[in-house]
Amino acid sequence: MFIFLKNTFFRILIFTFLFSFLIFITKNYFFWWKVDFENSIIEDNYISPVSIEEDYPNINYEKLNKKVEEKIISNLSSAAKFKYNFLPEELFFESELKTYLDSIDSFLNSKIIEPKISFLELFLNKQKWEVRWKMKNKSIHLFGVYNMKEAESLSVTIHEFWHFLDLYILEKKVTKDISDFFYEISWINTTTLKPSMEQKDFVSGYSMTNKYEDFAESFTYYILHNNDFYEKSLLSETLKKKYDFFSDYIFRNDEFKTNSYKTINYISDYYRDITKIEYSLQNFLQYLKK
Repeated sequence: MFIFLKNTFFRILIFTFLFSFLIFITKNYFFWWKVDFENSIIEDNYISPVSIEEDYPNINYEKLNKKVEEKIISNLSSAAKFKYNFLPEELFFESELKTYLDSIDSFLNSKIIEPKISFLELFLNKQKWEVRWKMKNKSIHLFGVYNMKEAESLSVTIHEFWHFLDLYILEKKVTKDISDFFYEISWINTTTLKPSMEQKDFVSGYSMTNKYEDFAESFTYYILHNNDFYEKSLLSETLKKKYDFFSDYIFRNDEFKTNSYKTINYISDYYRDITKIEYSLQNFLQYLKK
């Protein structure tokens, strides 16, 4: 009798493993085209704050000066995992750009963030456009690099970086993506909120735009204003679930649970856009070095 139960158990175990493996193979290999198509649809739903839903002008990136690219690779410590492109290419030689590169590079190369990335390409455009940043085709684009303060530039970088992390880096499960655990807290689908949701259940007005922006805004708030996020979460069970998501799945070693770069002593009841909240860039960069 014991042997029979044991054999039955192992038969069930083997069947479960084979079934899960079959689903994984089917999803990730036989239907790779469907995944790419879905990713392109998701990208199209990422809307930058204070922007219109037009794409930026078509630019022939193939014409970038190869010598400039070689100099970028030789001068940036992030060359192995990050590639910077400058439009126009002369932008690379402008001294004003150095502060942008230093802060962005410090964040991406920090021991907290760098291990989460396999490869990331960034395009820095001097031209101002309707959007500040946009995540497109597995890369991040910054427009009008001199139209934002350095601290805001990094804040928006963090916001857009989450879109990239969400789509291309975050671990995928056999039948469910990790992102879905966050999405299902407040959303029925991409743009439809659950009926019970209230303003207090979101970190900003912009986060109520769609589920992807809810994710990116919450990610930015968690990193740059962690204590404020936590205090607000005590007033909303829904917001507490979102806060806990990052501790449970993304930053399991309590990274960013600090208030050392806060510049204001109060928490606003409402924020339109998390990337507009002031913080001490110097203190934040110092924290990344720890």
